[in-house]
Amino acid sequence: MTVPEEIVPGVFGIDLGFVNAFVLVDDDVTVIDTGLPRSYDKVSAALASIGREISNIALTHYHFDHIGGLSKLAGPGRRVFVHSLDAPVVRGDRKEPPPSAPLPLKLVLTILRPIIFGGSPDAVRVDQEIGEGDEIPGSGGLRAVHTPGHTPGHVSFLHPAKRVLFVGDAAQNRRALGTPPPFGTEDMDQAKRTLAKIAELDFDTAVFGHGTVLRGKANAEFRKLADRLAS
Repeated sequence: MTVPEEIVPGVFGIDLGFVNAFVLVDDDVTVIDTGLPRSYDKVSAALASIGREISNIALTHYHFDHIGGLSKLAGPGRRVFVHSLDAPVVRGDRKEPPPSAPLPLKLVLTILRPIIFGGSPDAVRVDQEIGEGDEIPGSGGLRAVHTPGHTPGHVSFLHPAKRVLFVGDAAQNRRALGTPPPFGTEDMDQAKRTLAKIAELDFDTAVFGHGTVLRGKANAEFRKLADRLAS
C-alpha cells in the first residue's frame, strides 16, 4: 500500500517512483497531478488512507506522467482544473507535441513511451480553465501561478498560508535544484525566465513532480538558481 508522506500539515506527497503526486486537505480535498496511467492504484490507495473524498483535481500541465490517472480519478462531483493553454490537450482537442529531442531519440521515446509507462492518457473533460492568480475552491487559498516553458500552460500552485509551492515540472530537484527535464521542455529559454518569476514568490517549502522536497527558505534556493542562470 502506498502511504502518503505529510510534508507540512494538510499537504501530503505520493511517491510514484518516476513522478510525484500531491494531496492538499482543507475544507475540500485537492489532488495535484495524477501520475502515470498505471499509477492509479497507488494514488487511489494513498487517497483511501487519508480518508476524505476528493473534490478537486488541479493539474500543473498536460504531460502523460502528470495526467495519466486523471480519467479514473475524475469521477462525478470532482472538478478538474487546467490552465487554458494546456486544456485542449487534456480534453483531446489537440495532440501533445512530440518530445523535445534530436530526431532519432524523439522516435525512440515516442515508440517506447506506451510500452515503458503504460499507454497514453485518455481524453478527459476540463471543468474550469484557470490562469494567473486563480484560486482552487475549498483549498484554503491555493492559487495558480503561470510558469510556462515546460509547456505553454504549465502552472505551479502556491499556498500562501502553508508557505508551500507545488512546482510541477517548472524545475526539478533530483540531485540538486535545476531547470526542468530537458526532453519534455518545449521552450527552455522561457523556462529559465520562469525560474526568475518563481524566485520572487514567498514560500518556505517546494515540492516537485520530479525530485525530493526542498524545505526551509526554498525560495532562496530558487533565487540562487535564477541568479546563476542570468550570469
